[in-house]
Amino acid sequence: MHIKNSIYMITLLILLGCIKAYEPKLKNDSVQKYVVQGGVSSIEGYQEVSVSLTSSVNQPEIIGVSNCQIKIINSQNKEYSLTEYERGKYKVWMSQESLVAGLSFKVRVIVPEGDILESDFEKMPKGPPIGDVYYEIEEIQTNNPYSSPLGIRFFTNLQAYENQSRYFQWKLTETWEYHSDFPIEYYYDGQVHQVNPPDTSQMVCWTSLPIREIFTLSTTNLSENSFDAFPLNFVRNNTSRLAVLYSLWIEQFSLTQNAFTYWDQLRQNSTQDGGLYASQPIAIRGNIKNISHTNKSVLGYFQASHLATKRIFVKPPDDLFMDFNHMCDTILLEHGFIELSPRDYPAYLMTIDGQMSMFHMTVGCVECASRGGTTNKPDFWPAR
Repeated sequence: MHIKNSIYMITLLILLGCIKAYEPKLKNDSVQKYVVQGGVSSIEGYQEVSVSLTSSVNQPEIIGVSNCQIKIINSQNKEYSLTEYERGKYKVWMSQESLVAGLSFKVRVIVPEGDILESDFEKMPKGPPIGDVYYEIEEIQTNNPYSSPLGIRFFTNLQAYENQSRYFQWKLTETWEYHSDFPIEYYYDGQVHQVNPPDTSQMVCWTSLPIREIFTLSTTNLSENSFDAFPLNFVRNNTSRLAVLYSLWIEQFSLTQNAFTYWDQLRQNSTQDGGLYASQPIAIRGNIKNISHTNKSVLGYFQASHLATKRIFVKPPDDLFMDFNHMCDTILLEHGFIELSPRDYPAYLMTIDGQMSMFHMTVGCVECASRGGTTNKPDFWPAR
């Protein structure tokens, strides 16, 4: 028996030694493709188009293409020339009378190499205003019984007429105010300095970020062109977003069917899970073509849409427990300033009962901008 067991173990070890982890080689696309993204909306203002090149899968980046000649053309053959305001980003101001539902629009791009990239015409649909936007406290159930994220979920109600679009997309931008814990009063940089009166200018910050999640809805299979409680973004209670004041900027786009299909497929791609081979990614086709070389594919979409916007503000919910890291740590200097080195300067010191202490505070305790925001108050932020 012992001999048989030994032979079995030796055979097993040999087999295991021959097994190699399979690491698929994902080839980089050797041919860069142009990406054209943008459109016109129903609101007077700057209409924008971006032109970029695809990048390596291993080193993703936005490669903006400068010096393009770009025109937006409507179905009445009126042309609007765009100007570059940032590398690969172009814009043109269009008045309200130029952005009428029922008109069709396309974009034509001439890249520096001379290729002409052109979209199909898109007819601007009619659309409704944004309905109510509100939130509810929510606990997300996960497969981990010890991890159930808690926070607030935003919702919106849609109410559209029958002669309006039945295809919708929402883009969201969040902004929140947050504070550092202490003003700057004492600091050490080889010698002790007192700031009198204490400097509070670094205590209040704001951060503004686009929400990357894609939200789409079609009401084509519903008896009415309406939908109650469509779920939007979720904000967890373990961040500083809800600590002082939170704002959500909502853009509701009423789309054509083709534009909706494009964005909905992007949404499905972005939410796929289950591993590399769980589902074959959708080959997403936009509406841009290379007129000069029809064998060269172009990525992206140019759309015409009805746009409605709304901004809401949310104070800290009374019935939501907040559990976030203030990014502020204190360290007792038991042996005095000798524990500090020049790389710690300026070393901020905590004030206790109006007196300087030997507690060294990390920069996040006094400089809120060190946590990624800015002390510049947004124009839309309410007065304190």
